[in-house]
Amino acid sequence: MVEHHVCSGARDMESTLELIDGLQGTIIDMHCHTSGGSSDSMLDPEELEEIAAEAGLSGINISEHDKIWERGAQSAYKGRHPDFFANFALEVSTELGHMIAVGFTEYVGGIQRPEKLREELDKIGGFLIVAHPFRHVFDPVTAMRKGGKPFDMTPEQAAEMPVFDLVDAIEVSNASNTPRENEFAYEVAMIRGKPRTGGSDAHSKSGVGNFATGFEKEFRTSAELLEELHAGRFEAVHRSAAGRFVRFQTGSLDAAASDTL
Repeated sequence: MVEHHVCSGARDMESTLELIDGLQGTIIDMHCHTSGGSSDSMLDPEELEEIAAEAGLSGINISEHDKIWERGAQSAYKGRHPDFFANFALEVSTELGHMIAVGFTEYVGGIQRPEKLREELDKIGGFLIVAHPFRHVFDPVTAMRKGGKPFDMTPEQAAEMPVFDLVDAIEVSNASNTPRENEFAYEVAMIRGKPRTGGSDAHSKSGVGNFATGFEKEFRTSAELLEELHAGRFEAVHRSAAGRFVRFQTGSLDAAASDTL
């Protein structure tokens, strides 16, 4: 695997990459925050059904910050939106970074400790995704705040980070990341042989539907979502300029920008 420090010439070559249509049995935004549980979000959950339909999504994995909707609120929401698939998860702020935990029905104490989070998810057959693992690592301002040491790991070196031993999958396409951050995560995932997810990380209407996770099969329940996650029948996808969902891979962002039907 080649370290992700590409010159403009290499970028030009990547832009000719042949795009591959992504899995589209079910298309889920696996990382989305709403005003229903995330204080920093302006996204009204009551608008999600319409937004998802316009974006070509099958549903949303609502993953609030360190919080999961109470069961009563979940039931009431589904009652108001019976034809819309919404799964309720949470994005946990752990000692090893942010992780999307799928499968909890209520919040469990102590899960800021990664080992505890893994233990509790294993008890219920849950699924764990490390979110945006390389966000800001290439930013010189971030490097200055951390003592002036730039991030100089190769993907092979980064793949040995302990967080990747704990998770089931790696988020490689996040709408709030830079292309470099996303592609580096993709290279690490390929080295580790880990499945790859995508999501908007939206806190407003902007960006919902541009990055998502495509599944092989059609499904309509949270139990089926977990089944498909554990089976690995999914991949990170993103929308091209022509409006189609394509497989996320190194160079696909550039190629998608000039995609035409």
